[in-house]
Amino acid sequence: MARETQDNRIARTAAEVWETTAQEAGELAFVSRILVQAFLPHSDPKDIGWSRTNGNFTLDVKSGIGKDEHGKFKHYGVPYGVIPRLVLAWLNTEVIRNAQKPDNDSPRLIYLGKSLSSFLEKVGIPRTGGPRGGITAFKNQAEKLFRAEITITCTGVDKVSERDMKIADGRFFFWSHQNPEQQSLWESAIELSDRFYGLLVRNPVPLDWRVLKGIKQSPMALDLYMWLTHRMSYLEKPVNIKWETLQQQLGSDLERVDHFREKVRKHLKKILTVWRDLKVDASASDGIRLYPTTSLIEAKKTSSIRKVAVEKLQK
Repeated sequence: MARETQDNRIARTAAEVWETTAQEAGELAFVSRILVQAFLPHSDPKDIGWSRTNGNFTLDVKSGIGKDEHGKFKHYGVPYGVIPRLVLAWLNTEVIRNAQKPDNDSPRLIYLGKSLSSFLEKVGIPRTGGPRGGITAFKNQAEKLFRAEITITCTGVDKVSERDMKIADGRFFFWSHQNPEQQSLWESAIELSDRFYGLLVRNPVPLDWRVLKGIKQSPMALDLYMWLTHRMSYLEKPVNIKWETLQQQLGSDLERVDHFREKVRKHLKKILTVWRDLKVDASASDGIRLYPTTSLIEAKKTSSIRKVAVEKLQK
C-alpha cells in the first residue's frame, strides 16, 4: 500500500472534521492550559535544560538522570519534537477519561496497553523499526519525557511563584521493542506525579485528535494548532501579536524572525484547511492578527467533563 502523502492526509482530515465533531467521532483530546503557554523545543537543544518564557510565565524543563548499561550515571536529555507532544496530549486525554470513572481509585495510574504497537497506533506514532524508525524514536523520547523535571514560574510585582514537579512517579514497561506486536502478560503503565496530574486536570484545552494526527509531521504545526485553540477559547475582539512575541512562546529554535514567520504561514495553511472558520491574518510583516472564531470543539459539552475531573481531584 502506498504511503499517504501529507496533503492527502490533511484533505482527509478536513473532510472528517467537517462531517462530524470530535465528540461525535469519539476523537476528543485534551492538553493542559499550562503547556500551551510555553512549549517544548522543536529539535534537540543538546543541553540538560530548556527554558521558554511567555510574559510573566516561564517553563523550565530539566533532564532526568539515570544509569547507562555500564552502571554509570547519565543525563537522558530534554524531550523535544512531535512525539512528546502527542504523548502528553494522549496522557492528558486519559487523565480526563479516568476522572469520569466513579470506581477508579487510582486516576494517576495511566494504562498504556499490552503491546507497544497498539500504543503507538493510538498515539499516532509510526510503528517502524530501525535506528530512525518510530519505535526507536518513541523509546528515546519516552525516557526523556517520563524522567524529566519541570519548573513553572509565575512572576509579578514583588512576587515570584515557583513550583517543581516530576512528570511521573513510576514507570512500568513490559513491552518488547524487538517484537512490538507481542502481547505482554501485564499492561504497561505510567504513574503520574500528584502535581503533574493536577496540572493536567485543571482547565485543559479541548482538541481534536484527528487534527493532531493530521498535522503531526511538524512540532510547530502542533504548537500553532494548540495555541490557536487556546487563544480562540477566550478571544472577544481582534488582537495583533508581534512575530517576536509569538516566536518566544512557541518551541521554535529558529533565530531569524523572517524564517519563523514563513514557517508559521506554511503551517497555518494546513490548519486553515481543517479549521475552515478560523479567522487569522498572517500577511503583515510585523505580526499576526487574530479575530474571534468559532471553536472546532463545542465548549459547553467539554465544560461538564472538566468539572467532574476537578471535583475528583479535590476529593
